[in-house]
Amino acid sequence: MKAMALKEKAVDMLGNLPANKLKAAIDYLKYLQGDYDIYDVNENIKKAVREVKAIKEGKIKAKTLKEFLGEL
Repeated sequence: MKAMALKEKAVDMLGNLPANKLKAAIDYLKYLQGDYDIYDVNENIKKAVREVKAIKEGKIKAKTLKEFLGEL
């Protein structure tokens, strides 16, 4: 019974996600089920490092603290 309630809650949560975050959420769920090749846990770290480098090079504008916290 508990497992079914959790599955229903997960489906509801996925249904309420914005379209741009849906693929990442599904990939992460597959990762949790044991498909470790589908989701790179370090991808967010790699993205952040590339972003910091681009900011230092002046290619993109630095985010405000509020924007940064909103992404977390």
